[in-house]
Amino acid sequence: MSTLEQEIIEKFHQLQPAAKRRVRAVIDREVIADSETVSAPEFDYSAWFRNVEALREEIRSSRGEAPIDVIGLLRDIRDGEDE
Repeated sequence: MSTLEQEIIEKFHQLQPAAKRRVRAVIDREVIADSETVSAPEFDYSAWFRNVEALREEIRSSRGEAPIDVIGLLRDIRDGEDE
């Protein structure tokens, strides 16, 4: 047992019974929350890249090969002309 763990236990024993129950409840909630935490799945870069390429192809097929005027598009959105 580490020094920190021993110190925590010693301090816990110094508490009044009601305080011990409160501290124990908090610790129990923390332990349960930690055990229920599901790690996020790893990011699938290949799937993301395929989705981006499919979206690009969809945009190209709908707009043709003409370049998109992004600055003009943003100005239209700013000015409310995209509605």
